[in-house]
Amino acid sequence: MLIGWQYFFNIPQMEKQRAAQQSQMANKSGEQAGASRARRSTAAPAVVSRDTAIASVPRVKINTPSINGSVSLKGARIDDVTLVKYRETADPSAPAIVLLSPTATDSPLYAEFGWIAASGSTLKIPDQNTVWQQEGTGSLSPDSPVILKYDNGEGLTFRRTIFIDDRYLFTIEDEVTNVGNAPVTLYPFALVSRHGAPNVLSSYIAFGGLIGYLGDVGLHEYGYKKIDDDKAVSFKVIDS
Repeated sequence: MLIGWQYFFNIPQMEKQRAAQQSQMANKSGEQAGASRARRSTAAPAVVSRDTAIASVPRVKINTPSINGSVSLKGARIDDVTLVKYRETADPSAPAIVLLSPTATDSPLYAEFGWIAASGSTLKIPDQNTVWQQEGTGSLSPDSPVILKYDNGEGLTFRRTIFIDDRYLFTIEDEVTNVGNAPVTLYPFALVSRHGAPNVLSSYIAFGGLIGYLGDVGLHEYGYKKIDDDKAVSFKVIDS
């Protein structure tokens, strides 16, 4: 029964969707070309190959039994991760699965961490363009964490320690040292950012999109099409 379902229903549906995606991409390319001709004075952000984007900034290599990649010293982002134990196809010689990629590529996906200053503050804090310095040398491995440092020149020193285990877990420890004459207030944040929707075929047994459980509000699932249609998503806030 399962084989019949797969052959007579699931595969035709996937092929139909693949054809629709290709048609949509062709239409979108035509629209983008027309828009480009109509607005020649507006330059679109340049998209480069993943290798070019990785080589364009200084990095600290990642070397574990499960992943390879690097940490970008520009922005102190984790934006280059490949899963060496998983392949794009069942062929053992197929390329390894790429999980994270930097900005300027066609599918950016990365983890970033930082701080937000109090409202009205003029503090100089690190952002996505800040180039950090590595304390010491060597790559990030299960036996060797990496320490990154940024001195804002105004009394604040930001230090980030990145750990990784022998599988897939990163641990980030941040600290800020203030040797200035006045106290400061900073709010830390951590984000996993994706630009655009992933190019994957839908499945009847898997959900693709945003999913979260928000306290008493409960489970929320937003597929990529719904997000694109709605343009904005609002949630009810429950005071604790």
